[in-house]
Amino acid sequence: AATWLAEVLARNVPVVEQEDNLVARGGVYAIVGPTGVGKTTTTAKLAARCVVRFGADNLALVTTDSYRIGAQEQLRTYGRILGVTVHVVQDEGGLAGAIASLRRKHLVLIDTVGMSQRDQLVAEQLAMLASTGQEVRRLLLLNATSNAATLDDVVRAYRGTGVHGCVLTKIDEAVGLATVLDVAIRHHLAVHYVANGQRVPEDLH
Repeated sequence: AATWLAEVLARNVPVVEQEDNLVARGGVYAIVGPTGVGKTTTTAKLAARCVVRFGADNLALVTTDSYRIGAQEQLRTYGRILGVTVHVVQDEGGLAGAIASLRRKHLVLIDTVGMSQRDQLVAEQLAMLASTGQEVRRLLLLNATSNAATLDDVVRAYRGTGVHGCVLTKIDEAVGLATVLDVAIRHHLAVHYVANGQRVPEDLH
């Protein structure tokens, strides 16, 4: 029964193949999701992988989070450790200008503001990401400890157009994984990574 279940999940959970790894592919990615899901930590984990593989000169970090106390400083701390400058933007023009100036970078990671999926500002955030004039792929973070109704609500709010896939976070805190896997299957969200802790960059798989 366990073998059958594993085979069913392998067939139905959309998983990104290793050769399609976003760090290897490069481009511009926005890490999106509600508050407390682990966006800044996940951004740092991906950044560390890029630096190890391609060097600090090929990575850029951008933050749109000017709301939370210490949010920028947290990312700046990771940036200093990695030797990467963090660019702070607050509006559509600033984001478009930053991305244009960083077009020669192999990978640009945008750490976005965390907000409730029911906040009207979510639509404004997605509009800002879509207005840059360049392709910005969105990576949606899903908290494995959330219930099904909440996760469905998150996907509906953040999906829109342009979601490239998802990262399953806090799987070390979840009692079970059935709910978050079900959401990924039903919404056809390709799973890029799973995160199971706070260590940077170890706890990303």
